Amino acid sequence: MRLLSKNIFIETMKEINIKQINTKTSFREVCASYTIPRVEMPIKGGWGFTKEDAIIIDKNDPVASQGAAFDGVGLEYSMVSKRNDLEFTYLQKDTEAYRDVNWKPIQQKVLTDKERFYDKLTIKITALPYEDWKSRKMEWKENGYKPDFDKDWFMAKTLELTQFCYRDFWFDITSFYGQ
Repeated sequence: MRLLSKNIFIETMKEINIKQINTKTSFREVCASYTIPRVEMPIKGGWGFTKEDAIIIDKNDPVASQGAAFDGVGLEYSMVSKRNDLEFTYLQKDTEAYRDVNWKPIQQKVLTDKERFYDKLTIKITALPYEDWKSRKMEWKENGYKPDFDKDWFMAKTLELTQFCYRDFWFDITSFYGQ
């Protein structure tokens, strides 16, 4: 975004061009390996890039909380955050990584295919390339406390450096849909 005048921005963000994760290790396994202590989630299947590779949410999985209401949609949103963290930060070299990764849902719809129910979630992701994030952080640390520091300019510059992309997430929600 570019600042035209105070509080008026125009969309000029550069599009993020990051490679899709390519691993034979399951999403469940990778997510568990990035938590301390190791925590498994009631999922199986793929990484959710396509319907055929959907993340299968299984409310009957032994690691699912028994007795409590199952929050499948909450789990979906948690999986979106985890995959974004992995895809944009943890599984990237610093020179290709992003920080301040944020996302918001753009569209969500339920689809059926051969007695299976899928939730397709499209999100918009915004993030700062690692080097830009590092320089913004350093500038804030050195100048942010000064009374004459132009915080509006700083925020506008940060927005100007922010990049974006759209991602689809596919979830097989058969185990809990409609219950």
